[in-house]
Amino acid sequence: MTIRLGYACINLSLQQDKTGPRFKALTAKRLSTMEPKDRRPHLDQVARNNLKTVEAILRWNAEHGIKLYRITSELIPLATHPVAAEWNWEEDLAYEFAEVAAVARATGARLTTHPGQYTVLNAKDPEVLAKGVEDLVYHARMLELLETGPESGMVLHIGGAYGDKDAATARFIENFRHLPTTVADRLWFENDDMTWDTSEVLAIARTVGRPMVLDVHHHRVLREDDWYPWLEQVLPTWGDVRPKLHFSSPKDGARSRSHADLIDPHDFGAFLDRVAHLDIDVMLECKSKDEALLQLRTDMAAHEKGAGLA
Repeated sequence: MTIRLGYACINLSLQQDKTGPRFKALTAKRLSTMEPKDRRPHLDQVARNNLKTVEAILRWNAEHGIKLYRITSELIPLATHPVAAEWNWEEDLAYEFAEVAAVARATGARLTTHPGQYTVLNAKDPEVLAKGVEDLVYHARMLELLETGPESGMVLHIGGAYGDKDAATARFIENFRHLPTTVADRLWFENDDMTWDTSEVLAIARTVGRPMVLDVHHHRVLREDDWYPWLEQVLPTWGDVRPKLHFSSPKDGARSRSHADLIDPHDFGAFLDRVAHLDIDVMLECKSKDEALLQLRTDMAAHEKGAGLA
């Protein structure tokens, strides 16, 4: 059995070299000062840089035996913003996406995304909902252009409670059922640390027939019961797809919502004791990204718990 570790977005090791690959961004404010015809070169330049950065990260990951990686939502700058409405980024960047796809395929990388907190599928405001759906379409299209299969998905929180969880749940399910198939078939749902706990998200995931990503830290913040019996219920939602979990260590106290820079090796060792018989992927959500992953491997080896950990 194998537990594969991954990290999100930024590779700090590569950034130690000031000339090394790193992500860049553009602001809508800057572009708004330009004529529409003058915006495309700036957008193209940043997007191409970002795709090359992903390619470099995937090669680095392969050299270090890392198969799981979360792509930044900001990969394509302002892709859904009106200021870039005349930019056909899919057509302009087709070659660069194909190059990254080839590297991902050759290295066996599993790519995922995690749309941000403003992508809300149970919003009461139709405009907020429309923007959320547009963002999901963008994320799904990225994964399609990267030629990924069902092992690559978009992790989504349920959203707000809006003072009535039953209504918010019903609205989420109804809006999910109106999504394009290309989006719905990529969605995985995650419990959060403020509103929607493990039991509620699992019920929604079962209702719509999509996988659930169990976030162990979020579970501990919102609930006092053991997370493992819930994991046993979550695993069947994945069907034939390799299950994925999230793990992080609290920054300030056991129930702190903030993520620590590194993973507590004693806490992870206890976690590993309980899941070592499973084939699963674990996304580490910590400030030190790839450096935390490498440190955790070292820590587990020192505790003679490195067997089966990748």
